[in-house]
Amino acid sequence: MRRICFVGASTTEGMGDESGLGWPGRLWRMHQEDVTAFASYNLGVRGQTMHQIKNRAAAECKARLPRALGPLIVLGTGANDLSRFADGDYKDKPRTPRRGLERTFRALVEELSEIAPVLVIGPPPIDETQMPYRMADGMRFDFRNIDCAEGTELYADICSELNIPFFDLFGAMLGDADYQSALKQGDGLHPTGAGYQSCANAINQWGAWRKTLIEGWA
Repeated sequence: MRRICFVGASTTEGMGDESGLGWPGRLWRMHQEDVTAFASYNLGVRGQTMHQIKNRAAAECKARLPRALGPLIVLGTGANDLSRFADGDYKDKPRTPRRGLERTFRALVEELSEIAPVLVIGPPPIDETQMPYRMADGMRFDFRNIDCAEGTELYADICSELNIPFFDLFGAMLGDADYQSALKQGDGLHPTGAGYQSCANAINQWGAWRKTLIEGWA
């Protein structure tokens, strides 16, 4: 059976999903009884930035993807790097400067690509009426859809340069009524399970995802 690592932060982990599955677990369940079934490893860690993810992702994926049929890494970018400080001297400043984010993301994708084929999922939209968002450590961050849109463009451009398939989750969920409703029922950053199901449904119809699954068994 093929093995797939899902790397990211809280929206990859599935924070807010009452089932605990998140979109990776819901994708796994969709294929559980099919020839395209796979072993799923959710490597999402809530609150982490791209730099923090880069510090651990390669080692964690290598430990789970030994030489086997069709190994795959799916990177969920999330929105932590795209947020702005909500308080103090750095209020309205980006949590991660764009130039640094670009370097880190590019290096991460290139590093993971040396381990297995990579698919990248862009950041989801947020409910701005519930911002700013308070982290577990008490720090508050302001998440804005305009920043998620710009982050989507940045990640998409880099993936295009590196020939890495990229899925625009922001665009797919921005007009999805079920996702928006689940986001309002959640904390504005993490939807309830219905929202994660909408994500899984959209990703499961993505040509690059379906093509990769089928080719893994060819």
